[in-house]
Formats: sequence, C-alpha cells, structure tokens
Amino acid sequence: MPVRFSIVLLALFINMVCYTDRVCIAVAGPEMRKAFDFSQTQMGLVFSIFSLSYFLGQTPWGIAADRFGSRGIVSFAIAGWSVFTALTASAWNFTSLLVIRFVFGGLEAAFSPSVASAFSRWVPVNERATAFGAFLGGGRLGGALTPPIAGYLLLHYGWRTPFVVFGAFGLLWSAAWFAWYRNSPRDHSSVSPAELAHIGAHTTAAAKTKVPWSQLLRSRRLWCLLLAAFGSTFMWQFYITWFPTYLREHRGMSLTESSFYASLPLLLGVGANWAGGVLTDWIGRRSNDRTARTIVGCFSLTTGALLMSAGIWLPQAGSAALLMGCAAGAVDLYLGAAWSSATDIGGPSGGAVAGLMNAASNCAGFASPALMGFVLDQYHDWNLLLYLSVGTTLAAAVLWLFVNPRRMPVN
Repeated sequence: MPVRFSIVLLALFINMVCYTDRVCIAVAGPEMRKAFDFSQTQMGLVFSIFSLSYFLGQTPWGIAADRFGSRGIVSFAIAGWSVFTALTASAWNFTSLLVIRFVFGGLEAAFSPSVASAFSRWVPVNERATAFGAFLGGGRLGGALTPPIAGYLLLHYGWRTPFVVFGAFGLLWSAAWFAWYRNSPRDHSSVSPAELAHIGAHTTAAAKTKVPWSQLLRSRRLWCLLLAAFGSTFMWQFYITWFPTYLREHRGMSLTESSFYASLPLLLGVGANWAGGVLTDWIGRRSNDRTARTIVGCFSLTTGALLMSAGIWLPQAGSAALLMGCAAGAVDLYLGAAWSSATDIGGPSGGAVAGLMNAASNCAGFASPALMGFVLDQYHDWNLLLYLSVGTTLAAAVLWLFVNPRRMPVN
C-alpha cells in the first residue's frame, strides 16, 4: 500500500473516534436534561457551546498546521479532546458542563484543518476529493456506531459511563498518529522514490510565509464557499444534537428505536462521503475539477433539502425518520468536493482556508441547536427551525454554483 493511502486510512480511523466523542452527548441529552433539570434552551446551549469553540479554533489551528506541520498538533489534540470527553461525566451543573464542552470543542477544532493541511502535502489533487470523502466517511461511521453503543451503556450503567468509555479509547490513536505520520513525505522512511516523485509533482508545498488574507478575503469564490458551508451545516447539525430527542419526544419512539434511526444519517454518510469524493474525481478526470465539483455539490444540496421537506411532512414516524436520514446522506455527497475546493483555493495556505470553511460551518453548528432549544421553549414547534434549515440548504445549492475550485488562492 502506498504510504499516502495509509495516512488517509489513519486519519479516517481517528475521525471515527472524533465523532464517537462528539455524538455521544446527543444520545445522552434527554437523560442529562432530566438529571440537571435543564430547560430546552439550556440543553440547546450545551449542544451549541462545542460549535462555538470549534468555530473559533478552526482557522488558527489551520494556520499552525500549515506552518509547523500536523504531526504534533493532531497528536496533542486527540489526547486533549479524549480527556475532556471523559471529563464530561464529571459535570455537576450547567456551568461546569458548558466549560467542559467549550474546551472539548476547542481541542477538536485542531483536527480537520490539520488533516486538510496534511492532505495538501501528501495527496495529489486528482486523488484529493476521494481522500477527503474517505476521511469524512470515517467520521460518519463513528457517529453511526455511537447511538446504539452509547444507548446500551446509558441504559445499563447511566448517562455518565459512555463519556468515560469513549474518552479512554481515543488516547491510543494519539500515539498511533505521532508514530506513523510525518510532516513531509520526504521525512517518511517508507515512502519509495517513485511515490515521492508522484506526490511532489501534484501537491502543495508547506506555507513558509504569512497567509495572504488581504487577497483571500477579496475572493468571491471563497465567500460563496463559506456561505454554502454555513447553509448546509445549519440543517446537518440537527442530526448530531436534537435528532434523537426529536424522535423520542415529537415522534414518540422508544430509546432503542430512536437510537437505531439516529444512527441512520451518519451510517448513510459513510457511503455518501466516499461515493461523493470518488464521483467528483471521476467526473473531474473526464471534464475538469470545476465542472465536477459544481455538479456534485448542486445535486447533493438540492436533493438533501427536498428529502428533508418530505420527512417533516410525512406523518408516519418510521418513514419520516428514514427520509430525514436520507436527506443527511444526500448532503454528505458534496463534502469531498467542498474540502478539496477549500485546499485548492488556499494553495499553500490550504489548511487555513479549510479551517475558515469549517469555521463557517460551525457558526451554523452553534446557531442551529441553540435556536432549536429557544424555539421549543417559546413556541413548542419542532418544524419551524426544520423548515428554516431546508431554506438554508437550498440557498447553499444556489451559492455553490459560484464556487470556483481552480487551484488559485485569489480571484
């Protein structure tokens, strides 16, 4: 196996762990709310606080990875967020829970932009959407496996136990990344001369100068990418925060049944991320990167919005949950194209731009669950925010038409 493939595979497995730690709280949410006597608004803030620090950390971590490499940064981040996942079990009130989840989000923020920076050094452009699709699919697989496992642990041992179990498991992967990854393919003893030549001909050198923000922030392509990321995440964040609660409290499902359906969006995302990345690169080799990413992105976002609308409208709980899950899978088709576009737009600053894109996503990640909690307390209406999320996803589909993925850092 080429070493660059093993780097992608390792990132995939670590992303699985990343999402088990992240999704665990969505399953435990109803029990935590009862244990602490939280309002819906308070629980929404607990869900959202992760995305606030995650948003704030994305671009600084991406800049650091571009400049210093991803080896030490990723290893430190995995160890740190694993510890704070376990510490979630020690929370004793609303404030302590907010602080723990805020630090947890800030540490996890390092991972995705650092991996984007790593891929810009290790993965050729014509393989990059596939690599990102595989990497992101690993996160969805971890998220899909979490609800039934966390549900079982919660049912038999209480809501605190899943956080300790998932947190302890993550420490092993910190050591694995540090042992195998190198900041440059030239520094890895297992890379053959042929692979090194192949990588060097099609990748971006590490950034040695400051990020050209004055140029990047004038790029219309970049702003459309950021707004599309915000619009699509506004809907997707529902699945890893409020979806299990929605199924239990609004659709009347049991814990076991809701855990099954809560896994569906993430399980479908495994195949969707991989298929979207492969499809994007396949079309790109037969036309060009711009055409491929535009087609896949517009189809993905439009289909996701339509399926979500159908799921909201359908009265049968199981069928509605199935359509909603399919909507999440449809949106995931475009993520390989989005991340590869970000690294292309950024060029040598690919990690910084990928971090900026993920920051825009997590602005929506903060706003969506917090607004849902507020609307539930004030209006007791689940559908109001869900229909708004359909609108933001359709807006993202339109904006995606103007995203230019050519390998240029500026206009």
